[in-house]
Amino acid sequence: MRRFSRIVTLVFCLAPILFGQGPSQGPGTLPVLPRVDITVLVENLSGDTSLLGEWGLSFLIETDKHRVLLDTGGGRTLFENARAMNVDLARMDAVVISHGHFDHTGGLEKTLEACGPVDLFIHPIAFATRYFKEGSRIGKEDPMPVSGDRLRNLARGFHETSRPAVVCEGLMVTGEIPRLTDFENTGLGNIFFLDSDLKTPDVMLDDQAVYFRVPEGVVILLGCAHAGVINTARYVSKLAGGEKIYAVMGGTHLMSASPQRIQETIEALRQLGVQKILLSHCTGVNAYAEFAKAFPGRCAWPATGARIHFGGR
Repeated sequence: MRRFSRIVTLVFCLAPILFGQGPSQGPGTLPVLPRVDITVLVENLSGDTSLLGEWGLSFLIETDKHRVLLDTGGGRTLFENARAMNVDLARMDAVVISHGHFDHTGGLEKTLEACGPVDLFIHPIAFATRYFKEGSRIGKEDPMPVSGDRLRNLARGFHETSRPAVVCEGLMVTGEIPRLTDFENTGLGNIFFLDSDLKTPDVMLDDQAVYFRVPEGVVILLGCAHAGVINTARYVSKLAGGEKIYAVMGGTHLMSASPQRIQETIEALRQLGVQKILLSHCTGVNAYAEFAKAFPGRCAWPATGARIHFGGR
């Protein structure tokens, strides 16, 4: 009987790994990383004349032990910018995709070919075919430029992250994010659907974020925050055992947000006590101006070429 008990326990411990989810990490167990450096490889704007901007996003995340890429931009500038910045994309431990839109996955296949076998973390709905309506026209958009089968062949480990998962030591991906606020939405309007009859709205369940903990607190890296930046921040705080959110960085898809939503987002960030607000990509200039006014000296727009340091100096 004892032997049977031990076998059952072992199966439960190994199940998340065996079934491709990646090991989960409970609240309060997030280790403190002494230093994490973020390099902006792709962003709408360029902060250097030797670099190119494009509609998209890609961050290189470097800890003392690991190098991880969050998103790959639209596929037109990642490798050119990496070469100009002396960033070796062949030296990578993992790639995380925040969601399936083309401006975050366009360079994925080429990146995996260049990296060699690495772990890939992506939500399964990222591969869904999306439909949209513009006036009387109904169109179809397959946002992923590469098939799941192709990615499985290229990746060392293919992790479908519908739940929180460990990317590498101290670095987590949220998986699906609960939508609990009454003022946030995907930022896409009611024009995208998951069926050709346009009856199932696309609420972007594949949207996910990366987070980690440094001495100052928890840092969240966003792709587009289609789940809502506040929904994301509150969920990460819960996953991290109630640790304070020190910084948020990335796209927030507030381009078309109402003034009321922007102000409610600002107030919620104040209540969360967020100290660094580094917004870019799909945030929108008007929304960014409101954030910069509300958080003087604590808000910035890191363009392509920016290097952001968290933790030890």
